[in-house]
Amino acid sequence: MNSEKEKRYLVGEKDLPIVVVHGTMGKSEDWSRVVEELSNSRSVIRPNYIERVVGRNSMNELAIKDLADEVVAAVRTEGKQRFDLVGGSLGAALATCIAAEYPEMVRSLVLVSGFSHGSDPWMNLQFKLWLRLVSTDKVAFTKLLLVSGLSPGFLSAFDEPTLNGIIENYIASTDWRPIEQTIRVDLSVDVRAYAARIKTPTLLITAKHDKIVPPAYSENLVPDAKTLELNSGHLIFLEKPVDLASAILSFCQ
Repeated sequence: MNSEKEKRYLVGEKDLPIVVVHGTMGKSEDWSRVVEELSNSRSVIRPNYIERVVGRNSMNELAIKDLADEVVAAVRTEGKQRFDLVGGSLGAALATCIAAEYPEMVRSLVLVSGFSHGSDPWMNLQFKLWLRLVSTDKVAFTKLLLVSGLSPGFLSAFDEPTLNGIIENYIASTDWRPIEQTIRVDLSVDVRAYAARIKTPTLLITAKHDKIVPPAYSENLVPDAKTLELNSGHLIFLEKPVDLASAILSFCQ
């Protein structure tokens, strides 16, 4: 039988929070539908790390480790020292770094549409196009995000006036100050060495219609990881929040 100490440990492990890390253009609120599902059975922490880079000198290049440390600091502020970790897109790179650098803190790891390095020709070209459009044409940039981030089936459900409203609202509500900085982090990301060090149980979730991070870029991100493909575009948290939350909970339990 388990000792009292072991029982207390197991109870503590069961009640660990899930930490959710958002992507490049996102904010923690983007995961609200997923978090709503997760919160039915687990506590959730979703650091808005992008807010922490606002106001920094744009001449000082941020590194993936800088943002990963910001996430860890935010979780520690909540009084937590161990958790299940979920990261999407750039957030997956942050989560990979965290799992490698703070292995004692991460019980399980879920990487959603993750990529290993921004120097890959596909990624490099895409991120440089983002940088150009962010500074020259935010409407074109937002349209590009919709076309590349959503599956054809999901996008076709919206008529043109609705899409125009979504675009206008996104442009008006987005804090554009840190976006260029985080896209530059995308370009400089290289988590291959971090990924090779990960011993934490890991699930790699890919999206069948992902045109921002095609599934092949995620499949071998972490050695010996389990894999799961969802019928979605890159923005799985918008298209398939229930399916995504279910996959996370099933793995983290």
